[in-house]
Amino acid sequence: MNMNDDDPWEIKKVLEESDVCCCRLLLNKDLTYNFVILVLMGGAEAAKQKEEVKVQVWDVDTKSRHSLVFKIWTSAPSHVFIKIWFYDFVLRRNLKKGDVIGFHWDQANQRFNFSVLNSSN
Repeated sequence: MNMNDDDPWEIKKVLEESDVCCCRLLLNKDLTYNFVILVLMGGAEAAKQKEEVKVQVWDVDTKSRHSLVFKIWTSAPSHVFIKIWFYDFVLRRNLKKGDVIGFHWDQANQRFNFSVLNSSN
């Protein structure tokens, strides 16, 4: 999804069935490049060496802290958040296909902020 200039959520996604029934959140490579590859992984060359990085996530709706692993899938047009995505986000927040979620890089706290922007329930 694209964002407008006033929108703080750099990464927005309408959840697909695969995002809520599997243990990973698929993200388009273009969406993650500026906010994950460059910021967290030190650029494209460094990312090739790491392939994954642990990230802290602050759920602004529930005021709770979580950890995810951002992994680069070199064989697909996607990157993923894995590890506890399903338990700490899908199950805990009762996320469904069609929900819109957002991530914003919080530079001051060195973490992603997460929110459910629009629930399909």
